[in-house]
Amino acid sequence: LSRLSSSTASRAAWVVGGGRRTFAQSAIVSTLQNKIQALAEKKTPQFTKLRKDHANAPIGEVTVGMCIGGARGVKCLLSETSLLDPMEGIRYRGRTLEECMEQLPKAVGGNVGLPEASLWLLLTDEIPTDAEVKALNEELHKRSTIPQHVLKLVDSLPKDMHPMTQLSMGLLALQPGSVFGQAYRSGTMKKTEYWKHTLEDALNLVAQISPLSSRIFRNVFFNGQHVAADPSLDWAGNYAHMLGVNDTDAFKEVTRLYLMLHADH
Repeated sequence: LSRLSSSTASRAAWVVGGGRRTFAQSAIVSTLQNKIQALAEKKTPQFTKLRKDHANAPIGEVTVGMCIGGARGVKCLLSETSLLDPMEGIRYRGRTLEECMEQLPKAVGGNVGLPEASLWLLLTDEIPTDAEVKALNEELHKRSTIPQHVLKLVDSLPKDMHPMTQLSMGLLALQPGSVFGQAYRSGTMKKTEYWKHTLEDALNLVAQISPLSSRIFRNVFFNGQHVAADPSLDWAGNYAHMLGVNDTDAFKEVTRLYLMLHADH
């Protein structure tokens, strides 16, 4: 965040056309970019002062036991998105999971904070409005199409191959569509713009991982009989729908809950 440019953030939804990638406008991503940039401009002076005034200040001790234990308990990273406390559990942007559950927008008739709302909170330090979550969901649905070469790949994999191995292969096969990779190879991208293209890739992966995961699940356990997406549903609800375990509201809710609890992963 501290590297964001103070210039106006441009919206960059890349769409394939004529073998090249071009920009298409999206109000909700422009809003998201602007909020991220505003947060960075607010936080950068704090980080700069912290480094200037306390660069050499110790923050703890490292013991041999900590090293043998895989660096458990070693304080070595500054992060404001989430914090895992051994006693009270995870906090998202300083909010406990109970507070997130209470404050985050929910699906119609649901009681669970939506994981896509958690994503917004982690990126912006703000609780999104219902309208913002609705627009974000619509954006994710638009980005969710899986390229044919990736579908062909995952459909060809052995059913006894571990699903996580299949998912890793499927995600890696999406690399040719990387907005960051395309911009980086062009040789014209500035370091102050890295975050914009990274955000594009992040949104694309969030959108594509649910249809990719559900397709692998249906290939392994349901003989390749797939369930079509339902764009009227929220991101997590649609994932539960595509898994096809059952189509109850209760299964959608528990899927939302599981993904909300792991949103910082």
